[in-house]
Amino acid sequence: MMKVLAVATYNSVQEKKTLEPNPTENALIQRWQRGETAAFDELYTRHSPAIYRLGWAMLQQTQSAEDVVQETFLRAHKARHRFDPSRASFGTWLYQIALNYCRSHLRRKSLLTIPWLRQNEETPDLPDFRPGPESTALRGEYRHTLWEAVQNLSAPLREVITLHYYLELPAVEIAVMLNCPEGTIYSRLHNARRRLAETLAEKGLTTPEMLEAQNAH
Repeated sequence: MMKVLAVATYNSVQEKKTLEPNPTENALIQRWQRGETAAFDELYTRHSPAIYRLGWAMLQQTQSAEDVVQETFLRAHKARHRFDPSRASFGTWLYQIALNYCRSHLRRKSLLTIPWLRQNEETPDLPDFRPGPESTALRGEYRHTLWEAVQNLSAPLREVITLHYYLELPAVEIAVMLNCPEGTIYSRLHNARRRLAETLAEKGLTTPEMLEAQNAH
């Protein structure tokens, strides 16, 4: 539905052409930059789920996440001729656009913290950080406590935790997205893990094994 709305706004697309089976991403990008709607459709299909996950992780509302997807692809289309594959992959470039939109949205709403786990909002495939055969109820409670702790992190730390653990992006890609040295990402991840561990310890909870990792790969 959003794809239809987005495509309908494009004024420069050419007549839709049929794609060959399994086209490479580079081929799709080149055809999209020439205005071929079919190429845009395929890029949307490949990348929109990841953009939705980023939007939901940052804004925690289904409608807002859908807006992130639509706005990201609209902005990407307008800037398609400025995309430079030597600077970032197409997916990373889309993440940058989406993250900037999320930041602007939060500033407009004057939100000081991201409302992780809003009531009455269904969480789409949040990772289960707690190991072991605990009951579903216990895992849900632990997950809630963990993401409340994430909410209380500063914005820079919260972003890297979201990007690395929720979206499973490597530090090198996050560094490109945030336009900062890779070492800065490692430092933020270290500080975020330490603060989360302290918060969980205060509540008598153990640190998830994945947060005890020393390096982000």
